[in-house]
Amino acid sequence: MPLLLLTASGMVLIVLSADYFTNGVEWVGYYLHLEEGAVGSLLAALGTALPETLVPVMAIIFSPEPGQTAIGLGAILGAPLMLATIGFSVIGLGLGAGKRSTHTLNVPAVGAITKDLGFFLVAFGLAILTTFLPHVIHPVVVAALLIFYVWHAWQLVKGHKTESGGEQALPSQPLRLSSRLRRTAWMAVVQVSLALIGLILGAHFFVNALDMITKVFPISPFILSVIVTPVATELPEVLNSVIWIRRGKDTLAVGNVTGAMAFQSSIVPALGIAFTPWALTPLEIATGALTWLAALWIWTKSRSHRLHVGELLTTGLFYLAYIAIVASLFNS
Repeated sequence: MPLLLLTASGMVLIVLSADYFTNGVEWVGYYLHLEEGAVGSLLAALGTALPETLVPVMAIIFSPEPGQTAIGLGAILGAPLMLATIGFSVIGLGLGAGKRSTHTLNVPAVGAITKDLGFFLVAFGLAILTTFLPHVIHPVVVAALLIFYVWHAWQLVKGHKTESGGEQALPSQPLRLSSRLRRTAWMAVVQVSLALIGLILGAHFFVNALDMITKVFPISPFILSVIVTPVATELPEVLNSVIWIRRGKDTLAVGNVTGAMAFQSSIVPALGIAFTPWALTPLEIATGALTWLAALWIWTKSRSHRLHVGELLTTGLFYLAYIAIVASLFNS
């Protein structure tokens, strides 16, 4: 398949699937009587985290070669970096370009988002610090990260579940697949499942296109997986958030990103710690440190229950700092 057609096909499939996914997951949350904070942080985040999770799984478990291990580590560290920096910056751009009287994100269910970011700071910080711990401690860290995430998810569901007998507002738009069919909970699940398949296939096409580009312009496996691959694998989260911002669903928009960050700070690093020596290089440690600082910035600002465009765009500076570090290393 020609490179241009492969790239365009992946992008179109991701965009269309993202629209169906955001619509469907709102209805799934409605039928489960979940508030928007839990819908964005759990349902949406876990679904769209699948594409980037597949990269380290395939690279580390099924192809345990040095080059593939570097790609796996890059994917583990690159996905949170992209979300904590570019992800929030794109949300800021979408907010600034919207037709609102004020360019401020209103986050009524800020508890879920602040909890996501607080969880990220603890879990991701522990994952990075594990590289300095004796290898015999690594299995303990893996177990702790897994248990910590299950506890975090349970707390979100318990704290953001509406009363089943009370009034719950319908999602803003009808279920896409129900135009000629009776709308049911199962129909919403089918739509979300089909959209997830589309997101994964779209990301697969796009990653293949990026891989073909890197064969024309040689680039190291780690840089490919940190900078290039997450551009495709994180598109679902970012596009979902932009769509929800345009619909006035601010809590869903931010929760989708922070929920994915929570997942990628615990479950995915646990995979790397369990199946690799997890002896991070200075560049890999710098990647994790800048990601952690960007998340700390947003966590601090989210505690005011509002996020301004300028505060969101500032996260892009952390990404630019990372690019500067990479450029200085490879030019020296």
